[in-house]
Formats: sequence, C-alpha cells, structure tokens
Amino acid sequence: MTQKPPADDPRFHHEIWAGPTTESAETVSGIYYVENHNGQCSYVELALDFRMAADLVIEAYQRDGLGNWTAPIAHLVRQTLELRLKALLDMIGQKGGEIGTRLIRSHDLKAIWTRCSDWLGESAYRFREDARLAQTERLIEAFHAIDPSGDLFRFGISNQTAFGKQKSYDRVGLRMEILVSDFAASDAFLHHWEAVLLREIIAIEMKWDEDPFFDPNNFPKLAVDPP
Repeated sequence: MTQKPPADDPRFHHEIWAGPTTESAETVSGIYYVENHNGQCSYVELALDFRMAADLVIEAYQRDGLGNWTAPIAHLVRQTLELRLKALLDMIGQKGGEIGTRLIRSHDLKAIWTRCSDWLGESAYRFREDARLAQTERLIEAFHAIDPSGDLFRFGISNQTAFGKQKSYDRVGLRMEILVSDFAASDAFLHHWEAVLLREIIAIEMKWDEDPFFDPNNFPKLAVDPP
C-alpha cells in the first residue's frame, strides 16, 4: 500500500522567514512548497496565469501549425474559462449569494455559469447588455458539449462517450479564428463582472459613495437592447 506523505514533509516544505530546513537543503528537487505569509491567492490570480500560458501556446500553434498543440491549447483555454467562472461564483458567494460547495468544486462549466447568470440577473446587473456575452456563452456551450467533465484534455481519454466510444483528444478539432476571439471575449467578460462585485465590496469597506478608480459600466455594449 502506498503511504501518504506527511503534510509538512521537511524535505519539500519550509517557512520563508526561518529559511530552508536541514532536510530541504539536503534534498535535490525542482519543486518545493514554502509558507511565504502572503494573503491566500484566489481563482483570479490563477486564471491570469493560465491565460498567459494559453496565449503563448496559441502563438506557438499559429506559428508552427503542429497538431501536437491541440490538447494543450484546449486544456489551457478550458482551465482558464473554469477558473474565471469559479472566480465569479466565489465573488457571488462573498456578496451573499448561495453558491454551494459541490458546484464550486465541480468542473461543470454550464452549471456554474447558469448559477452565476441567474444571480446576476436576479440582482439587476447589466451583464446582458455586454456585447461579449454571446461569445462567452458560445464557448461555454462548446466545451460543455465536448468535455463536460474536464478530463478529456488532461488525460487524452475521457470518461465521457460519443458515437459509442470513449472520447479521445485526437478527435478534437480547433477553429482558431473562432476560438481565439471567443476566448479573449469570454476572459474579459467574466473578469469584468467578477471585478464589478469585488469593487462593490471594496467601496463598502472604504465608505465610498462611488468608486473613484473603477467604472462598472465601462464594457462594450450591444448595438440594440437585448429582448
């Protein structure tokens, strides 16, 4: 039976003020865990990190045209999208909305977005006037159909099936002229509406009547009002 490693294995864990432990100093490892006394990071920071990685891989794919980039691109785009959705859902929770532990721990993009959009609508936010909404929902719908459980591009073979077979990444195609545009639009859309909620919380803490540094209505508007 494989033994579970100790939670704070001194070979790979140390505290930044105390410096490396004797065990970590003697251990050759390319990765380690350090308590740095920073505030806890959030979905937002990690979404940005994955977005940066996705942009670099997309650039390499467009330059080289190698099919080997298909799964990494799809994984990075989907992961960024999931993190942006969870950042928005988490902020809704901080605003008092019911989010559910199971939902935020799931990989169900469509269910997470449905909860977010329902709450935003019920709370009278103007997100449906945002011109990027259609592309965001299109990308969510596509990934939900192709990789609903979030395992296809991580492992190559999914637990999901299509056409009587387990789904595999080598059957996935990318239309980059659509994907790149939808990815940029959805990332900006979800980031903006998460920031709207965050800035409202900050404004209350700072006792601002109006946020002097952020305009929640600064987003691309639809040419006509939505039905």
